Amino acid sequence: MSKIPYYRGVRGSAAIATRALRAPAPAPEALEPGEMRRVPFAGELVGAVRVRSAFAAIPLDVFDRASALLEAEEQAAYLHLLRLSVAEGRNFCRVAKKDLMERLRLSERRLLRVLAALAEKRFVRPLDRDNRGTLWRVFLPREAAGEPLGDDVLAGRAVELRVVPVHERAVTAGDVSPPVPRPRPRAVATDASLARALAVARGRTDPEGLAAALREVKELLAEGQPPERIAACIETVRRRAARGADAGDPS
Repeated sequence: MSKIPYYRGVRGSAAIATRALRAPAPAPEALEPGEMRRVPFAGELVGAVRVRSAFAAIPLDVFDRASALLEAEEQAAYLHLLRLSVAEGRNFCRVAKKDLMERLRLSERRLLRVLAALAEKRFVRPLDRDNRGTLWRVFLPREAAGEPLGDDVLAGRAVELRVVPVHERAVTAGDVSPPVPRPRPRAVATDASLARALAVARGRTDPEGLAAALREVKELLAEGQPPERIAACIETVRRRAARGADAGDPS
């Protein structure tokens, strides 16, 4: 006796009758693109929605092109790596294997198989590993296919950057005077606090201004800039804005 395959329908789907094409389109589909309205339909308010902050700017071909080349678990892993890289304004991310296992609900063995497939298909490449996790270079679909990024994607300019380890920073024989202590700016504990301070200094505390400031702060932290230096730069921005306001004050 052959085993009957397990099947479970989509909840609520059986109650929906197939509509004839000649019938009028449902009310939500009659809305114009960009029209900020929602209309009642089948017991729901259906229509426009716009995400104003904390969103990921990811090219549509991630969904429309990469999906044809990746299996379901590979797509999920790729999207999470994009969330941690491109969505943060960079083409790399460092993430621990444990974090990816938790995000994807995969065992270690399955996760490694999925990451190996992504690397083989040129969507990711491991560059470095330490106790924090693996540094992944994450490629957009055009890059994976060996094509230029195109005009829709902006990439940072190429520069040479060498971070000198502490043990290599030797003091020369002629440099015997102690370093002059410099005042330390007020410590800011988190990237969110830094972003808030930057938005306030610019006078842009609306959701878009806060989101832009958060992206800039995260980019600076990813480049290795210490929070103290970022806080000092923010203080400079605040002072310049204050001087500009004073100069424009007729009183």
